[in-house]
Amino acid sequence: MNKFLSLSLLGATLALVSGCTTASFETEPVTLKTDKGDVVCQLYSRNIVMFDHVISMPHAMHVDEANALCRAEGERQRNKK
Repeated sequence: MNKFLSLSLLGATLALVSGCTTASFETEPVTLKTDKGDVVCQLYSRNIVMFDHVISMPHAMHVDEANALCRAEGERQRNKK
C-alpha cells in the first residue's frame, strides 16, 4: 500500500473515531486549468491538505494525476499566507 493511501486511511479513521467529518472543513471547489482540460478540486482547510481530492477531471487524465494536482494546489494555498 502506498504512503499516501495509508495516510489517507489513517486520517479518515481518525476523523470517524473522533466524530468529526471532513465536510465541515470544505472550501469552495477550485478549478485548475491544465493542458488536458479543467480539473475541479475539493480543498479543505489549510491544515488538512491530505484530504484534498479531485471532483471532476478530463477523461484523458488519470485520477492519480488529478489528485496530485489537487494536493499540490492545497499545498500552494497553505504556503501562500
